Parts: sequence; structure tokens; C-alpha cells
Amino acid sequence: MASLFPHPTLGVGHRMPCRGVHVQRITPAVALAISLLAAACSSSENTGPGPTPTAVRAQTGNQQTGVAGATLATQLSVLVTDKDNKPVGSRRVDWDVGPGSGTVSPASTTTDSRGIATTTWTLGTTAGTARVTAQVNGVNPATFTATVLPGAPAALVANPDAAFLGVGDTLRIRAALRDQFGNEISGQAVGFTSLDGAVASVSTTGLVTALTQGAARIVADASGRADTVPITVGPAGSGVCGPITPRTLAVGDVFTPGASTSNVAACLAAPSGVTAEYALTLISTATSFGTATVADVLGIGSAAPVSVAVTASRLGGEGALPDAFPPALGTVGAALPGHEAPHRAEVARRELERRELPALVESARTWQAERAQLPSLLAEAKVGDVLRLNVNANSACTQADTRNGRVAAVGTRAIIVTDTDNPTGGYTDAEYTGILATFDTLVYPMDTTAFGAPSNISQYGKIILFYTRAVNALTPQGANFTIGGFFFARDLYPKTARNNLAACAGSNENEMFYLLVPDPNGTVNSNRRTKDEVTLLNLTTIAHELQHLINASRRLYVNVGAAPNEQTWLDEGLSHVAEELLYLRISNFTTRQNLTLSEIGSSTTRSDQFRNYASQNFSRFYSFLIAPEVNSPYAPNDSLATRGAIWNFLRFAAGRQGASSESAFLRALVNSTTTGVNNLQGVLSGGQFADYLRDWTIALIADDHAPATTTALGASYTNPTWNFRNIYPGLRFSGGAALGVYPIATRSLVSNVPQRITLAGGTSSYLRFSVAGGQRALVTLSSNGAVPAVTLRYGIVRLR
Repeated sequence: MASLFPHPTLGVGHRMPCRGVHVQRITPAVALAISLLAAACSSSENTGPGPTPTAVRAQTGNQQTGVAGATLATQLSVLVTDKDNKPVGSRRVDWDVGPGSGTVSPASTTTDSRGIATTTWTLGTTAGTARVTAQVNGVNPATFTATVLPGAPAALVANPDAAFLGVGDTLRIRAALRDQFGNEISGQAVGFTSLDGAVASVSTTGLVTALTQGAARIVADASGRADTVPITVGPAGSGVCGPITPRTLAVGDVFTPGASTSNVAACLAAPSGVTAEYALTLISTATSFGTATVADVLGIGSAAPVSVAVTASRLGGEGALPDAFPPALGTVGAALPGHEAPHRAEVARRELERRELPALVESARTWQAERAQLPSLLAEAKVGDVLRLNVNANSACTQADTRNGRVAAVGTRAIIVTDTDNPTGGYTDAEYTGILATFDTLVYPMDTTAFGAPSNISQYGKIILFYTRAVNALTPQGANFTIGGFFFARDLYPKTARNNLAACAGSNENEMFYLLVPDPNGTVNSNRRTKDEVTLLNLTTIAHELQHLINASRRLYVNVGAAPNEQTWLDEGLSHVAEELLYLRISNFTTRQNLTLSEIGSSTTRSDQFRNYASQNFSRFYSFLIAPEVNSPYAPNDSLATRGAIWNFLRFAAGRQGASSESAFLRALVNSTTTGVNNLQGVLSGGQFADYLRDWTIALIADDHAPATTTALGASYTNPTWNFRNIYPGLRFSGGAALGVYPIATRSLVSNVPQRITLAGGTSSYLRFSVAGGQRALVTLSSNGAVPAVTLRYGIVRLR
């Protein structure tokens, strides 16, 4: 196996090798070290010869104001221009809706001869600020915002909807006018009246005082609408739960209370002499990221959690610093999410193959069915042969950039072809042979076991690994990122039209990748690339890109009737699983070891392995953990947080299958005929997808919280591969101190302080609280005074 290059000051980065381009980044903290491994997946759109877009600007429709759920009067429009500020026509614009921000129609449009593209925006149901971005061909997107106002008053909602007090107790009732979607209408005075003043009084601000035993009714009214809160007063010291049966949960127990006619309620009793800590987890399983689900949570008798974060971090995280770091852990760390301009540009290009190639799918399948009768380009490939290969990374079927490639090594599952114009100081043929041995014995069997075998359109049975300076040229001089390689689905399509069938002239008609080459003298754009650096980067790139190749080729030629392209977030999640599998193989770990900090950092070698092959997934997942209420595993934005979340969810879901069935689960996703959420729902059938999302959410807060919790927690709420709570505190940002906490963002649920939470599809929230020994707390969950939508899944887990 090739040697690994050292990173003396490198922390966890953001490597996301992917369909499209594979990118590394350098943060200022490591500018003198090897490039920080990071990547994003994208492809570029270019519908043919013509000017290249360099800017997209909002023209009309920005900063409008509208009522929740309404269609905005002015269409959104953008102007797409080239470097000379001239309009660019016939370019596709994707309109991406922010979380809970509604819908646009159409979601994709094409610029006209004036360079203009338009769409119509229907606002979401949540008041506040909504966003839509217009994405074009690698250009920084244009962002539109709108102010969403509540609609007309539809109801007055008081909280809580019922209360149980003892004589002398007080409770504040809060009430607000709300529109049809539950948005609060401000500026309306609310009055409070007790219909049974001898039993309970109420102040003008809604403070109820229990005076004597009995029943009372408190009426809140405003603008001709009212809501009544029944109050039951018992003897002094009465519990807050009334007739609701108390539950005493053991540490690690998970409770999912049922719904009444108006809400979900749970009465939690703490054992005598023990302050019990809990978490209420919420996740919206709505399949659309643009759909908002409102959750109103209230605790009566609850208190803030006793265990808190050891820092005043904005993360809202929790955990404790280990007593000591093993010496090697100075090289294990987590880098702060870096500047995302290169990533945004790549995201805007990622859909090229999904735009240009679908029209060719049927002709490609017909071509492949006849392929057995056609000669193979590589039937007799041997070292020294020269092939002509198109390396254009920005156009699928036109504008071919054809290079001469010399066959440098022939392996069992692949051949290596090297650009004859590559810089000096690169690999020797013997070194290429060693690289192929690693591919044949490690990467190929690993990925094909997990995802299935790729197609064989060449009839040769080998994948081309094309090492070309064209990849090096994609990184500008002095850039703080490095494009490390790409896979392009266009190469799976026929190159020449036959029998009146459409074709892709830019295709290489082979399963292949394009890879970075060593350039120790900085010949290309003055960017120096050592052999060790390139070897390390390309190993992970190939593992990642091979999943993309398998996924794309099987959907195109193997799985009958399959949609030809998986949605980006799921395709990337599977490739990040491939990265994880590579780390586990290299480190000789398994997916069932619940790996801890001491295991991944037990030596310098172990630390290097984690940093080089696993830290990128941890970095991306960190981006999700610090903001789960606005990030989702299936958001259509291809952000770092989305990538981290879907990797983690897939790892969790695979772990639920048992050791012998993990690969079967992954292969089922790759071999599905559907895509995205429909794919996951099909594989996790019978409503399991929503259940898995709920259980995953519980696992993120409860798994490995404490030894007692771990012992009692059901297997459904664990991730058997990683002990995230143990690992994250020991990770450090480049040039910084150890993180010190498990960085999951949480809320505190204290008594009589309502929490109103709005969740887009796939986003989640964590509310932590405690109950004093021998006491009870009532926790209610509702949505605008009614039972929450069935897409809102929840659970209560005792943590301590």
C-alpha cells in the first residue's frame, strides 16, 4: 500500500470526494502544511458552445412581503451574464427553496435570449424570513428573501390547555391570536378572566393563583376570539399531572406517549432522592424540506438540566473534558467549517449530468443491449498503448478536450492511463502497478461488496483510472482548495449515434475516473503536488468515486426500469459511507466496535489514519450537530451539514440491520428503481423510514451518554460503530484546543416557559430538562392548540 503523507498540524477538514470534482481546502491555520483534505461533489452545466456564465443577479422579486401561504405578486427573475457582462441565454437556473420557505414553480427554468429566467414563489406557512436561491453553472448563487406576515386571526390559543394545581400554587397562562397556520399575531391585547374566582384568581397578565380546592375556568380573549383553560385545584402540594398516570423511567428508557384529543402529554416521576434528567427529541419526517411543522412544547414542574456544557460555547453542547489526552491525539482534530465559496460554486454545477444526459437514457440502454456484438476499445490493452480520452470536466457531450493517454499499468479490475503531457516527477510504472494492487485488493472488493459491481460497457471488465494534468488545471494558482479528481457519468453513454439513436459525442465509453497527478515542481498553475500528497488524496477519492460509478452504471444498465440518477444528497451519503469503510479497513476495525477516542488515537499511526480517512465525515457531521433545527439529512442543498447528517443516518440505519445485513441494506439503496426519500422509504418499508428517523434522533442525544444509559438503552437507539460522545471532546480544530464537548445543540425546558419550534422536513430539536427527586413534571406537545401532525415524530429518553 502506498505511504501516507504526514500532517504535522492538520486537524479534521472537509474532504468530500464526489461525483463531479473532488476538492481539498487549506485553512489559514495549516497554510504551511499539506493541503487540508476537503471536497465537494459537483458537475457543471454547459449545454453547448457559447458564452460561459460568470454571474447571476437578482432582477425582480427580491425583498417582497406577503402573507403566509400566499403566492407573491412579483415573479422572481435573475439575469445571467458572462465575463463581459453580456446576457447568456439557454442556461438552466435551479431555484432552491430554504427550509420551510414554501415552493417555487417551476423549480428549474432556462434563460431566454436576454439572459433572464423567472419563477413564481408561493410562500411557506411560517411567518418570518423566507429564502430562495437561484443556482447557475458554478457561479455564486443569487439569493431572494421575503418577509412572511401572519394572516388574519383565526383563533386564540391559550397555553397550557389545562392545568392541575395545589392550593397556593401559581401558574402563568400565555395566550396569543394566531392565523390559520398558527403564526402569532402581535400587537393584540389579551384579557384574562376567571369564571370561578373563589377557586382560582387570574391577573391581567395571566398569572393564576389557586385559592381553594375545586374546579375553575380561566378565559383568555382578544379581538372577539377566546379560549378557556380548565383549572383543577387540589390540596396543597398536589402534583401537576392531575389524572395523567406518572411514569418512572429507568436510565436509558425511551417513552413515546400517545396523543389525546388536543395534545401529547407525559407525566414523569423522578425517583426519591435522585434528580432525573431527560431529553425530549423531535424530528419532522415530512418529505419536503420546504414544508414547516410547528411544535409547541410546555413543561410544568420541569427544570433546566443539572449537567451542562463545560464551556460557554454557542454550540449548546454538553460533555466533559477527558482527564488527559493520549500523546498522539495532538494530531487528531476537527477543523472549523471553512469558507464555502468554492463549495457553493461546485454545488451549482453538480447537476450537469442530470440535465444533459436523461434524454439519452433510452438510446443508451438500447445501445448497451447490442454492445456484446461491438468491439471493445480496450480488448487488448497493454502497457505502452495510447488511448484518446476526453477530459473536459465542464461539458458532457460537446467541446471535447481530447488528450493522449498511455497505459501505464494493467490490473485485475482496472488499468491506469497517464496523460502523456503530465508534469515531470510523477509516478513510475512500477508505482502505478502498486496503486493498482491496492485498488484490486482493497478498494474494489470493499465497494462492490457494499454496493454491487459496476457495469461493463467496454466488455473488458476493467475500470480506467486516468491520471491527467487536466485535473490539476482545475485548481487556480494559490487557491485555498484543491480539485482532486472527478467521475463523469457521460462516459457511460454511447459516443457515436447509431440507428437514429441519440449519442454523447464527449463520452469515453468506459467506466472511469479522472485523477490528480503529482506535480512536485508546480508546473500546472504553480501548485506543487507531491507524490505522497496525491497518493493519499486519490485513495479516498477512488473509494468515494467508485460508489458513484457503481450507482450510476447500475441505475443505467443493470437495474431494469431504474431512475438513471440518484438524488445528490443520498448519492453523496453513500459515497461518504465508502470513505468510512476505507478507514475501517485500513485501521482493521469493524462496524460493530463502538470506537472510542482512545482506540482511534492510541498511537501516532492510529491518529494519522483517523485524520486522513475518517475525520472528514466527523467534520461534516459536526456542521449538522451544531444546528440540527435548520439542517436535514435530505435537504436539497448539498451542504456540509446535509452530507454529514445523511452519512450518519445511513451508518445508523445500516447498523440496525445487524452485522451480516449491513451490505444488503446499502446494496438495496443502490439497486432501487426509485430515488431520494422514495428510495429510503422503499428499502425501509412499512413506515420504517419515519421510525428510523425518530430512533436516530434519540440515539444522537442518548447513545453512550453515560455507562448506565448505554447499558439500558435499547439497540434501536444506538450506533454500534462509533462512540461519538467519547470521540468529539478530544477532537481539535487546527491550531486550537480540543473541542471539549459533544457539540449537539439543545434547548432547556424549564417550568412554565413555552417553547415554540418550527421544523422543516428532516430537521430535529432536542429539549433537555430535569425533575427533582420525588417530584413530577408534566410535559405537553401540541401544534397550534391541536395534536401535532403525524409527520412529527418524538420520544422522551431518560439520560441520567
